[in-house]
Amino acid sequence: MERAQLGLAAFHRPGMDVWSWVELAQELGLGGVELRADPGIAHPDELSPWDRQKLRKLSADGLRVSLHMPIHGVNLTWPVRSVAAASLGEVIRSLELAAEIGADVVVIHPGRLPEEYLPFSKWLERSRDLLRFALGLLLPRAEKLQVKLALENLGNGRDRGLVQTAEEHLAILSEFPELWACFDLGHFHTLGGSPREYIRALSARLIHVHLHDNRGDWDAHLPLGQGSAPWRETLASLEEKGFSGRIILEIPDPWGLRLSVQKILSR
Repeated sequence: MERAQLGLAAFHRPGMDVWSWVELAQELGLGGVELRADPGIAHPDELSPWDRQKLRKLSADGLRVSLHMPIHGVNLTWPVRSVAAASLGEVIRSLELAAEIGADVVVIHPGRLPEEYLPFSKWLERSRDLLRFALGLLLPRAEKLQVKLALENLGNGRDRGLVQTAEEHLAILSEFPELWACFDLGHFHTLGGSPREYIRALSARLIHVHLHDNRGDWDAHLPLGQGSAPWRETLASLEEKGFSGRIILEIPDPWGLRLSVQKILSR
């Protein structure tokens, strides 16, 4: 695997800003950087015109930029419709920002349903309807802006992610042919199982991967090798598939990120 296929994700970390993460990606010789449209990282309200222009130049010069939708307080399928609508507005702003800075992929979460609503089937179906509604608005905008929208699987937690299995992922993908997929190993590992079949199931719709480790109990975003996630199996499965998209290391510790890059390249 070449360094150019690897990228890193930016986090809100003391002493690090968006340019610190960009510089780290360049220092490590990586081919990509994934920003997140949350406050303190790359929110549209915070990036200056100079920041936007410089990020666009980076994209044009070969450091491929992707953008993750905001995650804190944002849920496209929350039972309160006003919250879901505000979340949709934030994701639309993410798409517009992605186009402005030259990002080619925007990763979105499918949303979660609160635990206490799960016994009532109507709420799960309502959340799924809200997801369909959101995608129906987002995808034409993404196409117009020439940005690919990639739907990410979620992991185990108190609230129920709307996409946790390959079957759930494929069900949404089958309804929206212009939608792409992002596979997150850390999320997947909190539910258990082998990633090989999930990756095979997504097939040609898979264009983006998030790689990080945990011990199966929660989404800890550990460096590779510090948990029990099958990252080697994941990389082997991607190579078998001929995957040519980006593999983003979602590891907030810069030193652990460096070690993870070395592990991947020397495996």
